Amino acid sequence: MKALFSSLALLISLSTQASWQLDNSQSRLDFVSLKNEVAAEVHQFSQLKGHWQDDGSLSIEIAVAGLQTHIPIRDDRMWQYLFKLDDYPLITATGSVTPDAVADLAIGSSKTLRVPLQLTIVGQTQRVQSEVLVTRLGESSLQVNTQAPIMVNGAQFGLTEGLNRLRDLAGLQSINPMVPVTFTVRFEK
Repeated sequence: MKALFSSLALLISLSTQASWQLDNSQSRLDFVSLKNEVAAEVHQFSQLKGHWQDDGSLSIEIAVAGLQTHIPIRDDRMWQYLFKLDDYPLITATGSVTPDAVADLAIGSSKTLRVPLQLTIVGQTQRVQSEVLVTRLGESSLQVNTQAPIMVNGAQFGLTEGLNRLRDLAGLQSINPMVPVTFTVRFEK
């Protein structure tokens, strides 16, 4: 009888934890900035959190404080003038992917999916398209990579004023508002 209750408790525990959780230690999100039309630099957000629920809903939170440009003064300026960290500590991406889309993936195999996302930056939400490659790494592990960069137009998110302020502070001629974004995220069940 004790074994039966233990088994039931385990099944209930597994069923309530059925969603896929993003593993931040195995994930990264990068973007490229272009200044003065010739100087490109890669930056990273290092703090990602998210889940993919059994109903297909996908939600990822990107902590603005996790921005890493490898130049502390630039990080501070981007937090303050571009992303307005105090008012908007998170960038979010939400979407929907039916679990059936990858249910038949064998371990080691991959599948390309088109996933429309609702991206919210500084309180402004825009729809972006992503094409991703989903690879099953194990029974309870998936890796999702961008197949092509997601082009994010900062002007559509109201970032023009912040970009102009950064440009002036750094003494640049220009900062391109179009930013290619790539990611590799690992989900564990």
